[in-house]
This record gives sequence, structure tokens and C-alpha cells, in this order.
Amino acid sequence: NLSMREAAALPLVALTAWEGLVDKANVKADQKVLIQGGAGGVGHVAVQIAKALGADVYATASTGKQQRLKALGATPIDYHTASPAEYVDAYTQDKGFDIIYDTVGGSVLDASLDIIAHYGHILSCAAFSSHNLAPSSLRSATLSAIFVLHPQLSGEGRKHHGDILRQITALVEAGQIKPLLDPLRFSLDTAMDAHNAVELGSMGKVVIDVIA
Repeated sequence: NLSMREAAALPLVALTAWEGLVDKANVKADQKVLIQGGAGGVGHVAVQIAKALGADVYATASTGKQQRLKALGATPIDYHTASPAEYVDAYTQDKGFDIIYDTVGGSVLDASLDIIAHYGHILSCAAFSSHNLAPSSLRSATLSAIFVLHPQLSGEGRKHHGDILRQITALVEAGQIKPLLDPLRFSLDTAMDAHNAVELGSMGKVVIDVIA
């Protein structure tokens, strides 16, 4: 029940989202989950997985992407108009989110370390900078890094990826996950433009059409 473009968009981001939310954080119903970068490739699938598993989902994005987040089932947070201190107070009474999935890195991950709940879990697929872990350490929080390409590069854990994709398929067929494709179209000849689009902040997943 997916087009070829939708099917191509799903596996990498779904594996990345699932490894964090399910394998690492064991997300449960009614937990408050914040997805940083909720309209991006990994983020929009993470929103849907957390929602399908019963979590209370919040997600940050820029002003023009708020309606899309709402349609995915998340409470949208405009990071241009609300600071982390403001939205953690508004949505958790300053207790912090139970799980935060950072898909952006840098200063966004730094901010996430400050707004995690005590004994909460921070996940990041973009932790490639230097960070001061003191704020999360003082909250007894767990920090997990996700590098989803490791099983493909090493062979270690590759079977588990197949297991995850079977569960993702069931959620897709149940109508609980739908890949969001960026409206821009690219070919192999314009692949660098596709990379640039991702860097600028795409809406959902960027797909390159390969035509024989």
C-alpha cells in the first residue's frame, strides 16, 4: 500500500527511529516524548512510532511545518517562538520530558540535556559534536547514541534490522505510519542538490529518482 518512492523513503529513517525509541528507550504508553526536528526524515517517523505505541508526543519544527506535525499526531512546538525553558514548563510543568529524541544535534542536543526529566532518556542520531553532559547527569538521565548504519557496514546485528522492518511493515499496513516525502524531485544528476536540500531543512524524506 505504498508507492515505490514512499517505500524507498522508509527503511533507513524507520530503523533509526525504532532503534532509539523502542530498542534503547523502550517507549511506553502515556510517556511524554519530545522529538527534536519532528518534520524531518527521522523525526516524522519517530513521531508516528511514538504515537502508535501510545506516547504523548510533542515535536519541534519551524513555523511553516506546524500543521504537518499536528496531522502526524504530535503537539507542535515552534522553536522560533518558544524557548526550551518555555515549552518544557508549558507541557511538563517544568518536570521535563520522559524521552527526548534529538535528530538535529549541536545546540539542540545541548538544550535537550537541560529539559529531560529525572531518570529520563535522551536519544540522538546527530551527536557528532562536543557536549557538556552535566545537565543530564544531574538528572540521572540516560544518553544513547544511534548510528543505524553500523549493522550494514559491519554485519553485526543485521538480522535485527529485518525484525524491525517487519514490525514497521505491520504499522504501515495498519495505517499508523505513512512516510512523508519532500515535494522536491531529484535525479542522480542533481544528487548534490538533494544533499543541499537536506542541509537546509527538508520536509520529510528526500528521495532521489533513479531512472535506468
